[in-house]
Amino acid sequence: MFARAAKSDEDILGALKDVLLVQIDCEKGDGPQIAEKYEVRGYPTFLVVDPAGNVTDGWIGYPGPQKWAEFVAAGGKDRRPIEKKKASYEQKPSLDLAKSLANYASTASRYRDAVEYFQKARELDPANAPDYTQEIMYSLYYGAGDKVFTADEVRAEADYAFASEGASAADQVEYASMITALAGDMDDPQLAVPYLKQALQASEGTTDEDVASTRIELEIAYALIAENDKEKALALKKSTLDADWREDLRGVNRFAYWCFENQVNLAEAEELVLAGIEKSGDDDTMRNRYLNTAAELAHLDGRNGEAVAFIQRILETDPDRGYFQRQLVRFENALSDRNGG
Repeated sequence: MFARAAKSDEDILGALKDVLLVQIDCEKGDGPQIAEKYEVRGYPTFLVVDPAGNVTDGWIGYPGPQKWAEFVAAGGKDRRPIEKKKASYEQKPSLDLAKSLANYASTASRYRDAVEYFQKARELDPANAPDYTQEIMYSLYYGAGDKVFTADEVRAEADYAFASEGASAADQVEYASMITALAGDMDDPQLAVPYLKQALQASEGTTDEDVASTRIELEIAYALIAENDKEKALALKKSTLDADWREDLRGVNRFAYWCFENQVNLAEAEELVLAGIEKSGDDDTMRNRYLNTAAELAHLDGRNGEAVAFIQRILETDPDRGYFQRQLVRFENALSDRNGG
């Protein structure tokens, strides 16, 4: 998305006038070494680097052309290395430093630091509190899988978000969606239940198409987590699919992967995936997605030898992709453990 916008968007082109943009694939060639050096943990990550190679600013994700240009402009105002900015912040916290350090902490997956900096920014800039609250929620979510935050800390921020003056139905639906995801990563799905309930009540009867689209995903989550009704969840999920969804290769794989993640409808999911592998033809990218889903389904069923074989087929056409290399190790280890090795 950014690559396309960078060719024509006026905001981005204006921001790039005084910037040398270098694009690096962090999973190929020298990319992994560069990613390790600069602590790149997710994509896309944007770093501002001085002539000496010191990082002076950074952020993760592409927030749209205008916001991206604002990040670049902010990075140009204070060219001190991150460590010097941290020292200045310790002496006297400021809004600009809090935002800069929060964004950079996110790029390096230091989510606790990011939350603390964003919370300080919210304190210093209450007029834009909803923006910081959203960033805090994202940091909580991404840190959840690493067990960085406790359930009590998540509840405290979630309660703040839901109780915020002016929190709309759309806001509550978005927050509930994030809390549901992070609760899953924390292996504590029940954490999400009260927020799902609040969001569903607040958005009942909505005519906003975007809110309605997310709301049904919350209904699905509520059926799975609060009601423990997998058949209801499956029916709701299928109601979101287009009439010809079985002809959409990407859509079929997404549905099958959802079944895997929620351990619902596994027999049909595997049937769809195996057929999708064949239907993908010469589209290596699509076939590899199906093969990865097939591997996950086989692993879930204890067929780790099949899981290894599926990933090996992927590596025949995409041998350098770090994610698939890690998947192979994961399934080989599972197979070894199962065989007593």
